[in-house]
Amino acid sequence: MLNTSFSSAEYHGRVARAQSLMHTHGLDAMLLSNEKHLEYFSGYRSDLWASPTRPFYLIVPLEGDPFAVLPQGADDAWRGSSWVKRFSTWPSPRPEDEGVSEVAAELRALPSRFGRIGIEMGPESRIGMTLGDVFRLIDALRPLEIADCAILCREVRIVKSDAEIAYIRRACTAACDAFDRMDEFATAGSSEAEVANRFAAAMLAGGASKVPFVAMGSGPDGYETIILRAGPRILEPGDIFAIDTGADVHGYFCDFDRNYAICEASEEARRIYRSLQRATDAGIAAARPGNTAADLFHAQARSIEADGIVAATQGRFGHGLGITLTEWPSNAPHDNTPLLPGMVMTIEPGIAYGEGKVMVAEENVVITENGCELLSRRASPELPAISW
Repeated sequence: MLNTSFSSAEYHGRVARAQSLMHTHGLDAMLLSNEKHLEYFSGYRSDLWASPTRPFYLIVPLEGDPFAVLPQGADDAWRGSSWVKRFSTWPSPRPEDEGVSEVAAELRALPSRFGRIGIEMGPESRIGMTLGDVFRLIDALRPLEIADCAILCREVRIVKSDAEIAYIRRACTAACDAFDRMDEFATAGSSEAEVANRFAAAMLAGGASKVPFVAMGSGPDGYETIILRAGPRILEPGDIFAIDTGADVHGYFCDFDRNYAICEASEEARRIYRSLQRATDAGIAAARPGNTAADLFHAQARSIEADGIVAATQGRFGHGLGITLTEWPSNAPHDNTPLLPGMVMTIEPGIAYGEGKVMVAEENVVITENGCELLSRRASPELPAISW
């Protein structure tokens, strides 16, 4: 029995959508080496990606089933986790040629209708092979051209199935349950790192497969950033701290944060927090089919501006969510991507205040036929205070 996260029909549907778009984009095949795209199309899941020695390749032809080119030794793992039956191998490690010759031979053997092979080159994409190997592959494939397929993968991924949404909902639940226990973790004398580690352990115990992302910021009456790892700083009465997390369930992320005060907070901090919650409500109300990602930005920004407060956008107020912590689109003024049922989005307003302080709120929603549904449990309308 295969150890996969989805039905065979779901994987076949993904490939069929990709192949339809390959006709539109004029690609004879896609060569995928990114961890998340291999997992998305093949079902293969492994933590061996932590090792950069051996690349994995999945080839999606214009017609027919995908096939893989794998390093020797991955055979059994592939058979046990992927619905893709056909694969070839090369002896690895072989630094001078990590599968490039084998991949090139497979691609040259395919029917050539457009004379173009897609690899992951576009915005927000990463590849799992070295740049040197990319150059060697381009030379080996001439006169075939290399083109971007990242935008194509983005189009396939942007609307989630019910099964995908269920995994994101489970990740959100694991994080919400852990956030609800923050008074157990943020005890007197604790450092940021101790609090974050207790929080992450609770998410794992609560059903998360992994917790790849836990960021924390803290400081007197506010924090400067919420993108750094938790550090050795000891929490003190009068501090405000936030934890932003991305728990993973079967390869699907949640991404949201919560803010807390230690013992007490200033009226200014409480005012900022309330404004953020109103902006979040405005973003949730705007998260509906017919609107765009830019509309989500403007709804949140207008709410903050109506309170006479300066927004801290960092370019956007949220983004797509799925097999990566952040996905296309961005809730940014320039992003006119239409919202469609099945898209999962974050609503993430931020405010700058005081001397170099920021506060950020965030929720996760799925777009429905008539609006949206919260996947995270809504944050408290008032800034929570942890008593010592």
